[in-house]
Formats: sequence, C-alpha cells, structure tokens
Amino acid sequence: LATIFLLLAMAGRCHSQQLDNIQLSNIQGSIEALTHVVQELSENVTSGIGKLLDVTAGIGKLSDVTSGIGKIFNLLAIDHLYCENGWLKLRSSCYFLGKDISNWEQSRQKCLALDSDLVKISHNDEYNFLRDLAKGHNTYIGLSDLQEESTYRWVVDGTIHQIVESWWGEGEPNNSAERCVHYYHSKDDRLNDANCAKEFRYICEKPAQLD
Repeated sequence: LATIFLLLAMAGRCHSQQLDNIQLSNIQGSIEALTHVVQELSENVTSGIGKLLDVTAGIGKLSDVTSGIGKIFNLLAIDHLYCENGWLKLRSSCYFLGKDISNWEQSRQKCLALDSDLVKISHNDEYNFLRDLAKGHNTYIGLSDLQEESTYRWVVDGTIHQIVESWWGEGEPNNSAERCVHYYHSKDDRLNDANCAKEFRYICEKPAQLD
C-alpha cells in the first residue's frame, strides 16, 4: 500500500511539472509574441516619423505639385477664353501686332493705351508663335536692359529674363549701346538688341477674357 501511495505521489509530481512546463512555455510564447508586436509598433512609428520629416523637408516639392495642379485647371479653362477682334489667342493670352512703326517707349505707350503691355515671352511655344507673327519685320517685344546694363528685364513685371540662347540671333545680344530687344528679320527673325530710338513694329499682350 505504501508503495502504491509512493507511486501515486511521484505520478502527481510529474504531472504537476508537466503542467508547469506547459504554462512556462505558454508564458514564454506570449512574451515573444508581445516583444514582436512592440518591435513592429516601434518600427512603424519610426517609419511614420521619417515620412513626416520627409514631407516637412519637401514642402517645396508639394508646392510644385500644387502649382502643377493649378496649371492643369488653367489649361482646362482655356477653351472658355476669347480675344477681341484684331487680337490673336495663344493659351490664356491675347496678342496684338502693331503694324505701324515707333520707337520702343512709344510702342509701349501704344500697348498701354490698349489695356495691355509689350509682350513678355514665357515659353518656347509662345516664342515661336510670336516669331511667326513678326516674320520678315523688325518687331519690338517688352524686354530691355535699360535699368541695368546686360540685365534684361520684362517691362510688364520687372522680372529678369534668363537668356535662352536659341531665342537670340547669332552673337546677340552684343552691344552696350543697344538696350531694347526685338525680333530681327536680318537674323532669321530671332531676337536682337537695338537702339531704343529705332522705329519698329511691336507686339502687345494681355490676358484673354472669359467667354
């Protein structure tokens, strides 16, 4: 009988140890799972902070995107814009070719009298469009270095023109005494600097109107 009790006691102890081992294993598994979750959460938080910093550092890029979206909406609205009789439309602008001749300042005054100004060229399409319009005639545009020699500014808003080599005739601009810019028929109708007192045709520009 004593032997039976001893065997039962030993069996009970073994069973208890097995239960303890199972519980310990479960606890260890839970700890490992929890550790994994914490680690993953930490990585996600770190990644999120990094992305936030990237966005903060890239504010300029976001503003470029916003600007691009604005340009798209402007392009979508172009079909609803129109120009008065005698004016030609390209995108959102209207252009008037003055076929009478005058010096640069007089040409500008004529544009101002038409609620416009001497043309500012902003892109290649516009440059080529106006070049065709001026073809065969010297024709003033709204660009000069009257304020500061060799610094060409658009008269309509005072912004500095970043010289595009392909827009200029060969070797131009080339003369400190020549301060006003025009399409020059003798140089393949490309841009040239000239004495502002010379009398040429002129091109005016103003925004197109909503239909």
